[in-house]
Amino acid sequence: MSRRNLKPQRSRVFIGCEGESEQSYVAVVQRLLDPRSAVHLVARVLNGGDPLAIVESALKAIRAEKAKGREPFLRRFIFLDSDLRRLSPERDGRCLALAAKEGITLVWQIPCHEAMLLRHLEGCETRRPATTAASMESLKRAWPEYKKGMAAQELESRIDLEALRRAIRINDEIALFLREVGIR
Repeated sequence: MSRRNLKPQRSRVFIGCEGESEQSYVAVVQRLLDPRSAVHLVARVLNGGDPLAIVESALKAIRAEKAKGREPFLRRFIFLDSDLRRLSPERDGRCLALAAKEGITLVWQIPCHEAMLLRHLEGCETRRPATTAASMESLKRAWPEYKKGMAAQELESRIDLEALRRAIRINDEIALFLREVGIR
């Protein structure tokens, strides 16, 4: 009787994404994890608008996974653009309370995803554009080929393991997520 080479079940980590750009970024992170990693990243593009609506959408996605009989998530993260904060202090408060209650870590991209990506690039780690428009402009200057919604394969041309390590050293808003999933 031969023994089967069974891989141990990997722990699932939920990552809620505002859009396809974040989902592609998560796919790149998954590919850069050690092949023996015990973590599987499950990225879902969420419906929403403001942070509270996005957290509520994430909870629906998490419950849908549970209803399908899937293994529970070891950790839960949501990528959010910080430029959406403070539009409604009451909803922001409810968002933070709901995320805390549900064990969801909010990863604030300051002010947006493009600015977070910019800080991964060599020589751009300390750049802090103030607005979404300025972030896109700065990223396009540093990475002329960049376009919103790039596929993971395209992101990999500039986002590699060293870029993730740069982000850990410089950017608190992404460091916790990357360390938690196994990027050192």
